[in-house]
Amino acid sequence: MSDSNHYDEFGFYAPLPVDRAARREPGADFPTGPEIGSALPTVCLPNQQGQLVDIRQQCGNRRAIVVFHRSAYW
Repeated sequence: MSDSNHYDEFGFYAPLPVDRAARREPGADFPTGPEIGSALPTVCLPNQQGQLVDIRQQCGNRRAIVVFHRSAYW
């Protein structure tokens, strides 16, 4: 086992201590996308029937929340 391995107070082995996140924040030079609260670029996406929907046209002057879910295991 390397020096980076962790054993808790009960002797259980883990690659990281439980109080540390398994993922890390992206570096300062990594593009993560628009800032929270900024205007959404023009986006047309297919709906459930496969028809393209223009988000701006659909919402008009109303506010909207757009959530992108990267992946899921079902």
